[in-house]
Amino acid sequence: MDRTLPKQYQGPSSSVARTLQFSWATTVSSVTSVKAYKGTTDVSATVLSGSNTPTGNTIVLKTLGTLTGGEEYILEIVAVVDGVTDTWWLPVTCLKAATGKT
Repeated sequence: MDRTLPKQYQGPSSSVARTLQFSWATTVSSVTSVKAYKGTTDVSATVLSGSNTPTGNTIVLKTLGTLTGGEEYILEIVAVVDGVTDTWWLPVTCLKAATGKT
């Protein structure tokens, strides 16, 4: 079984666009903030680019890139969903760029 990652997810310049859909919600009216943490350090300025775009009940998040393989990150998302401001945390584990394997 070939466990090689698709080319766009390999190497030090890899990036991943993330989309969140709130299937129970009617609308996401705004995205207050999205931050990326490595441990307790805010690394948003170096690993996030672009903008957060809410449409209907979906958010297209900033692109996550320039990560270190083998490291773990946490995305903190604060958004207004159906009129309620709430916070979500998404764990992200990066693969080692040198191998390109899962």
